[in-house]
Amino acid sequence: MNTMAEIQLGQELTAAETKEMVAFLKSLTGEQPQIVLPILPPSNANTPRPVPFAD
Repeated sequence: MNTMAEIQLGQELTAAETKEMVAFLKSLTGEQPQIVLPILPPSNANTPRPVPFAD
C-alpha cells in the first residue's frame, strides 16, 4: 500500500492511513467477474496486417 501511494501519488501514507485503507480493501466482498478472451479465427492471406500507432 505504501509503495503504491509513493509511486502513484508521490505521497507517503501515515501508519493510520495505511491501516484504514487495508481494512477497507479487506472489507470488499463478492465474486470477481470472469473475463474471457475471444477465440479469434486463424489468420490467412486476406487477414489485414497490423498498422503501427502513429507517433
